[in-house]
Amino acid sequence: MRVRTRLMAGLLLTGTAVAIAGAPAVHAGVRDLRDSRALVADAELAERATAVSHLLADERDALVAALGAPGAAGAPLPGDVLPEDARTRVDEEIAGLRADVGVSVRTRLDALPEAREAALAGRSTPVAAHDAYSAAIAALDGVLRAVSRATPDRAADPTGDALPDLARAVDASSATRGLLLAALAAGAPAGPGEPDPAADARREAAREEAALADFRAIADGVAWEDYERAVAGPEVDDATAYLAALTDATGLSGEDLALDPGAVSVALSARTGLQRDMLVSLAEERAATLQQLADDDMTQLQITAGIVLAALVLAFGVSVHTARSLTQPLAAVRLGSRRVAADPTGQEPVRFTGRNDEFAEVVPSVNALRARGAALQPQAATAARDADAAARDSGGLRAERDRLLAEHNELNARLAALHGAVHGMFAHHARRLLVLVGEQLTVIEGLEEHEADPDRLAVLFTVDHLAARMRRHGENLMLLAGAEPPPQLGEPLSLIDVARAAVSEIERYELVETAPPPPAARIVGGAARDVSHLLAELLDNATAFSPAGARVRLSARWAENELVFTVEDDGAGVTPERLAELNARIADPVTPPPGAGSDAPGVGIGMGLYTVARLAARHQLRCWLDARPGGGTVAHVVLPGTLVEPLAEPYPSVPAQARAAAPAPAPAPAQAAEAVPEHARAADTTPRTTVVTESGLPLRNPSATGVGPSPQPTAGRARAVDAEELRRRLGGFQRGAREGHRDAARAAGPHPGEAGEELPS
Repeated sequence: MRVRTRLMAGLLLTGTAVAIAGAPAVHAGVRDLRDSRALVADAELAERATAVSHLLADERDALVAALGAPGAAGAPLPGDVLPEDARTRVDEEIAGLRADVGVSVRTRLDALPEAREAALAGRSTPVAAHDAYSAAIAALDGVLRAVSRATPDRAADPTGDALPDLARAVDASSATRGLLLAALAAGAPAGPGEPDPAADARREAAREEAALADFRAIADGVAWEDYERAVAGPEVDDATAYLAALTDATGLSGEDLALDPGAVSVALSARTGLQRDMLVSLAEERAATLQQLADDDMTQLQITAGIVLAALVLAFGVSVHTARSLTQPLAAVRLGSRRVAADPTGQEPVRFTGRNDEFAEVVPSVNALRARGAALQPQAATAARDADAAARDSGGLRAERDRLLAEHNELNARLAALHGAVHGMFAHHARRLLVLVGEQLTVIEGLEEHEADPDRLAVLFTVDHLAARMRRHGENLMLLAGAEPPPQLGEPLSLIDVARAAVSEIERYELVETAPPPPAARIVGGAARDVSHLLAELLDNATAFSPAGARVRLSARWAENELVFTVEDDGAGVTPERLAELNARIADPVTPPPGAGSDAPGVGIGMGLYTVARLAARHQLRCWLDARPGGGTVAHVVLPGTLVEPLAEPYPSVPAQARAAAPAPAPAPAQAAEAVPEHARAADTTPRTTVVTESGLPLRNPSATGVGPSPQPTAGRARAVDAEELRRRLGGFQRGAREGHRDAARAAGPHPGEAGEELPS
């Protein structure tokens, strides 16, 4: 498969992965929306069923009261209490509800016309009519109970769960009213063996009390208080008194039978009406709550679908951009190489204007081969003429020449493949090294948090610093192998944090001082980590070639719209010729220096300044070395204004008078006049002591630099300082070595690792 085809396959796989990852969330949102809408429909059905049950309860109570005294003088007939228009209205409501309820509810509703006709014809008793209507009303109340049971936990509401109990109490209150009116209309207690409406009324009153007790136990306190406020008033008080008198255990007395049925009906009807109003109000609130739940589910589904769609678009956009960033320079290099290979002497060299990446490294090699081919062309022509003259009668020399040319081409191809394989191998091992160092730092950090012995704690801090320096060397290896990360966006980092991170990554950090403090400014996140890395390389070289006890100064200043970092040491100096050679090497980020990798003085420039050259070229920084008047060397690093953001307020940790009193360094000259020793990467050494410098960082070898006391044997110091005191003394190192480095690394973003790996920042 071609590279373009493989990139398109990766693009499709990325989009598919994003879609598959977002599908469960979208499916769950659709399911929740469907369930909530079903609950809204069920709640509306329950409201309609409740309204029909109230109409049936009124019809039942009217028929039961009329059947209580059949044929009595002045007693109304069942047809009078239930006119035709009232029956028609109830039948229409039942017909509109019948298609939406279950089979059991429809069966109960279908049995009502027969019970109604029997009651209207006087063939039914009050208790029989009451039982027939009560069965249908109980079936309708079951619709409300089914909705409450189907409510999910995310829409749980104690008041909504208690609605069936309140509906049961309302039905019992209405039934009690009808039965009591029927018993009063009879004018005398029921005889032995006869249906007793008064006894049924007492049972219904007890059922109402039990239902209200259940409602109070399940519903929240606010709902019960609302019920007590709603069902109150003089008529409710009269109804309560009538119920207490007519539903006692002794039955209806002569005094009870002497009560005015009209007054009893008005009081009980008023109480039942208030209870119904409360039930309808709570049912409407429950329906509104479920509707809000459905609206919230719709909003959540829209948000989820939008996020998944945005992630899909972002994945496609990033993948397409990445593919174009690879295919375009690859096509340029491929076409240029083909053109030069076809006619090395007649074609112009390959020109490449893209990024300084692996493709840019291929172009000089192709052009070098072209130049070599052009130089060999005349020699080949001369050799061909001589060979033709000498081998007219034999084709041996021609065949040998062809063989040598083929072997030459094969060796060039193998050399190019080996070059790429070596770079890839170095990059791979550098990434693995950074992963291991990150894990090592995590383990060391955990040990430091729980270590109480001061000697072991000092050893852990030493190992921590060594691991931090190993991480920098691993990053150098990955950089020199050509595995440069793509530009990363992050939060800007202040200059003082960039300087602190750089100081924390070198071996002899106690020799470095930052005076005057850097200006109040920040470096953009994409360059902060690389600037810190570059300064660390310069500081490491400066401290390695400084005399014992001498200080290395790191400072920064504004020069028009640019920021200039300077690193000054007190070394012996180098000759102007050597200084010019070093500056030429720093300006060339492509060609490695001769003798690179040696830390011995006078052999090459070491890989430190070559790393500086690569980092400076990545962000278009200007770097050079100058001779320092009085001895020593000054390294200058100029950052363009596009990488620096001035701050309106100075750092709070730096007093204003100190900044005002600090002299601004003079602009650096373009050429150096005095000699200093060559700078190279200092050899790593292990620190042995924990004496603290004035800046708060631990001095690892005070006797070597002439600062602080000589290290004492471990046995003599084992109990002189406890763990907390040692932690306090080493706090500066922790802040410099960990926080500064991590702040700078977060601003620049993580190095890209292998699949499944996350490299340490």
